[in-house]
Amino acid sequence: MIVQSGILLVMFIGQLCTLAPNFYGTIIILASACLYALLAGVSTYPLWVLITLGALVFVAEIGTRGLRRYLTRNYNVSKTYSVNTTVCNLAGIIVADALLGSIIGLTVWELVVGKALVPYLDSISKILVRLMILAIIRFICGVIMITIICKYLLYI
Repeated sequence: MIVQSGILLVMFIGQLCTLAPNFYGTIIILASACLYALLAGVSTYPLWVLITLGALVFVAEIGTRGLRRYLTRNYNVSKTYSVNTTVCNLAGIIVADALLGSIIGLTVWELVVGKALVPYLDSISKILVRLMILAIIRFICGVIMITIICKYLLYI
């Protein structure tokens, strides 16, 4: 029971990693299932389970990376810039609000920084929507993997 709980915890950590593009969450999920199979002495389980898990890892890791390159190829703004700009803009608004008050802080921040973002706002929003769709695909692959592992390997 303790081993199953530990493996489930590692799989849920892998599930959280599926939301970030630079972490290999589905590989973490698959590795934890293989570790459980070694620790628990599970020697046989259906071949279709292995094929399905391998296909889901392939789709989530390789397929979404290729799809990400394809979906963001025609934009003059990089995906890193899009994510960093959004996060830093929100953080800057929060800090300016804390230091200067909500109305003055927001006004000063938008006058200083916001005007630099306006020309790229359309491209940034399109890239962010596409990156969120890819993260959702990876997340769904992770959920399916955990469901299959719990049903056919952990017997939960």
